[in-house]
This record gives sequence, C-alpha cells and structure tokens, in this order.
Amino acid sequence: MIEHSIDIIGEIKSDRRTACIPKIMEFIRLCFILPANIDEILPPPNESSEPPQPGCAHHITSRVRRTLRRFRRHRRHRQKQVFYDIPGIAEKEKIGCHGPRIFTYNELYVASNGFCESEVLGSGGFGRVYRAVLPSDGTVVAVKCVASNANEEQIKKTFLAELAAVAQLRHRNLVLLRGWCIHDHQLLLVYDYMPNRSLDRCLFKGPFSAASANSTLGWETRRRIVSGLAAALFYLHDQLETQIIHRDVKTSNVMLDSGFNARLGDFGLARWLEHDDAESPTTRRSSSNKGDLQFRVTNTSGIGGTIGYLPPESFQGRRGGGAAATAKSDVFSFGVVALEVASGRRAVDLAYPEDQIFLLDWVRTLSDEGAGLNVGDSRLPDGSYPLSEMQQLVHIGLLCTLHDPRSRPTMKWVMDALSGSLTGKFPALPSFKAHPLYITLSTANSSTTQSFASSYFATANTNTLFLTTTESGVDDRSSGLSQSHVKSILPVIDTPQEIPYEEIIAITDGFSDERMVAEMDFGTGYRGLLRNRYHVLVKRLGMKTCPALRSRFTIELLNLGRLRHRHLVQLRGWCTEQGEMLVVYDYLPGSLLSNLLFNQKVVLRWQNRYSIAKSLASAILYLHEEWDEQVIHKNITSSAIFLDSDMNPRLGSFALAEFLTRNEPSHHQSSVRGIFGYMSPEYMESAGEATTAADIYSFGVVVLEIVTGRMAVDFRCPEVLLVNRVHRLVATGTDLMDVVDSRLDGEFNCVELLRLVRLGIACTRSEPEQRPSVRQIISILDGNDDVLKSESWCRLERREEWEQRNACSLSLINRIQALGIY
Repeated sequence: MIEHSIDIIGEIKSDRRTACIPKIMEFIRLCFILPANIDEILPPPNESSEPPQPGCAHHITSRVRRTLRRFRRHRRHRQKQVFYDIPGIAEKEKIGCHGPRIFTYNELYVASNGFCESEVLGSGGFGRVYRAVLPSDGTVVAVKCVASNANEEQIKKTFLAELAAVAQLRHRNLVLLRGWCIHDHQLLLVYDYMPNRSLDRCLFKGPFSAASANSTLGWETRRRIVSGLAAALFYLHDQLETQIIHRDVKTSNVMLDSGFNARLGDFGLARWLEHDDAESPTTRRSSSNKGDLQFRVTNTSGIGGTIGYLPPESFQGRRGGGAAATAKSDVFSFGVVALEVASGRRAVDLAYPEDQIFLLDWVRTLSDEGAGLNVGDSRLPDGSYPLSEMQQLVHIGLLCTLHDPRSRPTMKWVMDALSGSLTGKFPALPSFKAHPLYITLSTANSSTTQSFASSYFATANTNTLFLTTTESGVDDRSSGLSQSHVKSILPVIDTPQEIPYEEIIAITDGFSDERMVAEMDFGTGYRGLLRNRYHVLVKRLGMKTCPALRSRFTIELLNLGRLRHRHLVQLRGWCTEQGEMLVVYDYLPGSLLSNLLFNQKVVLRWQNRYSIAKSLASAILYLHEEWDEQVIHKNITSSAIFLDSDMNPRLGSFALAEFLTRNEPSHHQSSVRGIFGYMSPEYMESAGEATTAADIYSFGVVVLEIVTGRMAVDFRCPEVLLVNRVHRLVATGTDLMDVVDSRLDGEFNCVELLRLVRLGIACTRSEPEQRPSVRQIISILDGNDDVLKSESWCRLERREEWEQRNACSLSLINRIQALGIY
C-alpha cells in the first residue's frame, strides 16, 4: 500500500482462548510503507520536545515509537463492543438496507390508498400494477399484485420465476425489485416506480412536434433506449452465473425512468439455463437431464411470450409445443422492438392491410425493394436523425429476426454494433422473398390456439391485436391459493444478511491457522462451510479502531451486496459483533491468480490465461458502465482475482473501491491508496483521484503478468516494474514473442499472444487519454485487431516521455533500494 504518511503494518499471530472471545494479537513481523518522497517527512509539531535531527532515520524511529505506545495503550483498554461507524448508530442498522425486503400488507395498502382505482398504472393477465408512496420515507414505488384466482401452477411459472430472478439482478437497465409481500391469497411485488411508464405508451401515441420529439422520444432518445435494452439482455444472457432467458421482450415490458432510459421488467416467463447448456436447439440436451439446476423453475420447452414478438420456432416442433427457448429467442424479440422503435409502428396492427398487419413482414418487403429507409417513423421531423443510423438500426433489427435462429447475432454483437465498436460492414441481409411469412391470421386462429392458451387484448382505439401466450394446460383459473400453499412454494431468496458471530466462529474453527486461506486487503481470509450449503470466505479485518478502515468497511458492505456478475465475488453476509469487522463472500475452492502465475511448480495453460483476461474485462465493463452507479475498483491486481476449479475468475477486494453517481467526478482524496506496481502514474501524481483510466492501467498490468508470468513488482530484476521491463524491451525492438512466459514451452496461440502483449502495452500507456476504453478492450479480445491499429496506440512512447511521466514510481524505487528493503 502507498500512503502520503508513514503507515505501519504488522503481521499478527493469533492465540485462541475461547470460541467467542476475540483473539489476542501479537506482532510477529513489522514492515514500513513509505511515501513517494521520503525526504519530505517531518516530525509532527508539538509532539516531541526532542531537538530536530538531520536525515529521516530519526523521524521514522520516533514515529514508530509513538505508534507502538498508542497500540499498547489501545490493547490495555480495548473492550468488547458492537461495531459503530458513527457514535450512536450501530452499523447493523445501516448495512443491507438497500436489498429486497418483505413488506407488510398494511404498509402497501396505505401506500396505494387502499389499492385505489385511480392509482392503477396498468393491468395484464396476472393482475394489476399500482402506484404507491411508501409511508416510511415517501418513496414512490410500483406494486404488482398477482391475481388472487391464479392457481398454484401459474404462481410457480410467473410469480416465483419473477421473484427468484429479479431479487438477485443488478443492472442499470433492469427494473429494480424493492421487495415482496404475501397476504391471504394475494402476492405482491414492489418495484422502483418508472415515471415515464412503458415504451409502448410513449412510442405509439399520436403525432408530436419537433420540440417534443427532441425532448422525449427523439432519435437520440430512441437509440439510447435500444442500446439500454441490448445491454440488459446481454447481462441476462452472458454475465450471470446462470443464463436467463426473458421470453417476453416487448415494448410494454420496457419501462422508462425519469431520464427515458430503458429498464426491462416483467420476468414472469423467465427461464434459467446453465451456460454450458446454452447451445443451439439442435444440440441442446434434454431439459429432463438438467432438472436439478439451482435456479431452475421449469424447463424451457413450452411456449411463452406475445404474438408479434415470438420467434417462428416457437410454433414448430415438439408436437406443437414449440422449440425450447434459447437466447436467440430473446434476440428475435429484441429485433422486433428495434423495428418498432425505428418505425413507430406496433408489432401487430389490424389497422393495416392484411399483408402489413405484422410489422416484420412489412419491413422485410421494403428491404427486398431497397426501400429500407421508408421504415423510418414519419412523425420524426426531416433532418432530425442521420439516415445512416436509421438504416443501421433497421439492418440490425432484420438480422436479429432472421428465420433461422442460428443465423441471428448474439446480444454481445448487437451491443458492439450499436456502440460503433465493430469495424467493417454488417453481414449482408438475405432476400426475404423465400422466407415464409411471420404468421398468418388463419394460423393464429387455429393451429396456434391448439398448442397454447391465449388472451386477446385490444388498444383503446381497438386497432391493434395482441395475443399473449401462456404455457399449455395452465389456463385453469378456477382454484385459488391458500396462504399456506403460497408459503410452501416460495423459493429461498439468497440476499446478503447479517451472520451471527458464533456461527462464523464455528465454521472457521475459531479463525484457526488450518482455515486460513490468504492475506487479503486489510485483513485475513478464512474458509468455511456456511449452513452446510455455501462454501464461503470470511475476511477478518485488522486495525478495527481505524476510522478510515471502518468507513471502507461500511462502503464495501453497502455497495458490494448490490453487485451481481458472474465474474465478481459475491457477498454472502457480514458480522459486526464483538467489535469485529467480518465480511463473508462466496468462496471459490481454487486459488488466486497470482499463486498460479508465479508458482514455479504449476504452469497455467494458455487457453486459461486468455479466458481469464476476457472474463476480467467483462467484469470491469459491468463496474464502469452497466451497474446503476459507476464503480472505480482501484485494486485490480492478480491477487484480487479468485479462480474456481474450472479456472473461471472472480474479481474481489473491493475495500478501496469508489462507488460514484454516474457522470459525477471522483472524490478527491488526500492520499494515494493502492498496490504499488498496479497504480497508474497520473493516479499517484494526483494524490488519489481515481478514474476509469486508472482501472484500465491496472488491468493492463495484470494482462502483462498473464503473458509473462512475472510479478508487477520484482526487486530482483533490474527494471523492478514489469511495465518498465516490457516497455523497454519493445523500445529496443525485441521480438514480442520473446516476452511470453518461458514455462509455456511454446504451447500458446501466437495470434492471441501478440494481441495480449499489444493490449497490455496500450492499457499501460502513460497518458490516460491514449488508453483504450473497456468496450474497446472487449472488442480486441474478441479478435477485432483493427481496433489496435489506432495511431495513438501504435506509436511507441519515447523513453524520455515514459521516465518523465513515471518519475514518482521510479523515485520511490530508488529510495526503497537505498534503504535496503526488498
């Protein structure tokens, strides 16, 4: 760690007395953490009557002596107590308050004015949605009431699916679940209130002026909505532990917040698949073989969704029950929504001639005629949008709605296409003349209704027809649910919670040495089995009276529990009893990346190394751009990356992270906090002003560690810093192939190796403006090497420029070497 003051870190040895009494600590090793400019250390004023001495040695020893005296006094007077962050406010009263909770029926009854008709926001096949104002704090929420006449099978397929899914999802483009309630026969879900309601209400209203188009659903707003929806689906498909298929993507399920940002909701038809099982329909294993998945509610073989958005394979195969839903099913539905946004037309509209009732058929006809631009919404004023962008959106929509699901792109490709990260032209569109029509009205009225039950809904002007499908054989609404039945089928919602101190003592064997896994940021990690179900890692923080550390502990708990990504360590709970600061994470029974990279007895295979780099970039994208707030990690190192037994990585160590309101600047700090060797030069010079570019630099250092198998800082090497070594080798014309870890013995992909070396160099450039963004990094790792040909990245830094920008690090190295510290 680097501080602009002298910090003393002692490695402690534990002497266990009893199971529930905090352990007695004694120093077994002492080390110093020095500032970048040791010559500026001065004795604090009025703290000593000793005359000033020349040099820094006296100042260091006197500071150590005073610190040790304070430590001994603290040990004599330390008392067991509940941990307090602010005097009078117990920490456990504040932590966890942002997660989903159980509401009382009375609270929601009062909040909605007795579920008054005037508070109804909308209704559907399973009940109504009400606007409500929580009496506790005045927060406006939306309360979804599941119909009381729904039978148990429907509840399992809708309410429970929605509750189990949304309770653990955290993304800026998903509607946030605040909690739920069970009362008699009623089931209620409480969501954030979306003041601009749903996309269909804004998109399909009457003509609007140029002024209103620019302020609400003008072209830029539409593009942002489509991009947000794509990001939400990419998150569901690729960025969670289990793949979630939404199965009901449509404009009425895309909510709009106060800034007209897209928020996907209504997970009543959602289904789960493990990523290894997310294959094409022709190769997928039978759902009966995967019935024991942890989050699985039902299989994906039944039809679910809305006519106009349902993919054509839903009407085929499996004896009329439709093909199994896959991620490509959601891609099709997204494509229809994209075409609706471009055209301003509904997916199904009976006001048009029969050959134009279905939007998709009409757009395909225009595409074949070379008149794709005629799809554009006529209500958008001329010149209010670039024609190329309209053409691009229509092209993406048609690619997503191709008849063969294998020909449709992934949501990741769609995201790259919408953000401009792709180079080259889009795949050409086929001729749709040979394509069958989406669906004929006769099909909708005969064979379709034989395979599933449907409900018909008409718009206010009765011009548009919607067919909302449900699973075959579950349309029986004659039997209600008793409260006991509801409670018996409720899933266990795993959200972070407070864990009793006695339970932590039991699972860690009293923090025994046998249970210790590793030294972590600000503490020590111990493994354990929580409730005979979860393998967990208990991080026990040291220096428990340090105000700064207490503040970091609070921030880590308040925010980490709201992060959810397959490549982030997941928070399981916490404990603040007995004056302790304990954080409990899911534990991956593998190893730290640093242990495998720098262990001479173990060689990490190349394919694992490359996969780890891609996965880490995905996690950083989520932190920087896809969560509700922006997260600057500030501690991306190989020691912060945990690997499971299959070499899948998870980024942890969030104690230094900054959680910022999006588009607001970083909080300026008075000191630099981080791991030397991974901190960017501008971060060290700015005294702690963190930016996304600083995280990119740290990522670049980890990439170079992955390639070379060398540590970021190694005083046994002449250059000490790995970044210095690589930049020097490149500047002298050394073949990049010579940089690779020699222990791989030539077993690596040459193209991927050169890509990683160049990416590591680009990410660790001294000027933050010249580093790639995290989206560009992901595009590069996906094989888009043209992005690396940017002029700023190809030009090598001159040696004088590099040494000037990294003077702070080089100065610190010289001083550490002068003190004989290695």
